[in-house]
Amino acid sequence: MSPVIRADCPCPKTTCSRHTLCDECEAFRVARGKVPFCRQQKVSFLGRIRKMLGLR
Repeated sequence: MSPVIRADCPCPKTTCSRHTLCDECEAFRVARGKVPFCRQQKVSFLGRIRKMLGLR
């Protein structure tokens, strides 16, 4: 299976050796209990406040 190379990689760590290599990046971050940048949901500041207050 060939590696998935993503030219529009959302990761801000451009010097990382796994940058644009989705399969390697995902395995690396999941093994450390973290969510890969390409899988993170964008939540606004107001959305976080609403969630904390239980308004959602």
